[in-house]
Amino acid sequence: MSYTYKVKNEILHRYKLVEEEKYAEVRAVLLLKHSIKDNSIELKLENKEIAERVYAILRELTSLKIFIKFSKSKKFGEHNIYVITIPAQPGFKSFVEELLKYGYLGEKTSRKVEEGFIRGMFLGCGYIKSPEKEYALDFFIDSEELAEELYSLLHKMGKRVYKTIKRNKPLVYMRNAEDIMDIIVLIGSMKEFYNYEETTMIKDLKNKTIREMNWEVANETKTLDTARKQIIMINLIGKEVGLQELSPVLEEIAFLRLENPEASLQELAEIIGISKSGIRNRFRRIEDLYKELLEKGREV
Repeated sequence: MSYTYKVKNEILHRYKLVEEEKYAEVRAVLLLKHSIKDNSIELKLENKEIAERVYAILRELTSLKIFIKFSKSKKFGEHNIYVITIPAQPGFKSFVEELLKYGYLGEKTSRKVEEGFIRGMFLGCGYIKSPEKEYALDFFIDSEELAEELYSLLHKMGKRVYKTIKRNKPLVYMRNAEDIMDIIVLIGSMKEFYNYEETTMIKDLKNKTIREMNWEVANETKTLDTARKQIIMINLIGKEVGLQELSPVLEEIAFLRLENPEASLQELAEIIGISKSGIRNRFRRIEDLYKELLEKGREV
């Protein structure tokens, strides 16, 4: 069962809508499917539950004669096609005129209209990936005008929304978890919102833990690499001039490093009771001596 199906299934069992929501939701679905003709409406859907929802809402909005039937389609495998029809009849044009007013850019707009419009768009063409895989909410839309309306509305709401062309169709999409959760709540899928939020929190916690572990490993690797280089320098100095020829403070730090090959600079500082910068300064002087010995070796 896809995550999109779970969200849509929850929405489809939510029927407590105010009238303006109903108009906006149905308008979105009808325009998405290019169902409004000059003298009739013919909506074709493959999803039975969505077809039943649209049919029920239309019955509540108008007294016009409405018909619903299904037929078999063998395109891409055999499946049912549900067809909702409102034929030409008195009152049809006035109903369509009223219906088309309910949009973000229409004559009748409100928060409820916006919610209904986004819900209708999601039911008609929305796809949402499981947060376990990726944060993604996509709307593949055949109409450039409708894609621009959705994009403008989501942008006005302050969402991080984008619009592009993919598979020769306008694509309106979101990739931010918080924005996607806001939309899930707005369209009425509270159960899946809580599931999405929980998954996101667990995923973020895991990512944070992994980042911290990687940081610790990187630091440990850096410490060991630094110590290895210091030991190489000390060994060369011991071989060429002898560690006993070093000043007392440098001799002390040289033997301390040899005795503690995995210790950090901070740990060495704590052993002899000086600051970390003091330890770093002593190793800098050892490095200078090491470079002098290398240079002399090249001259010979």
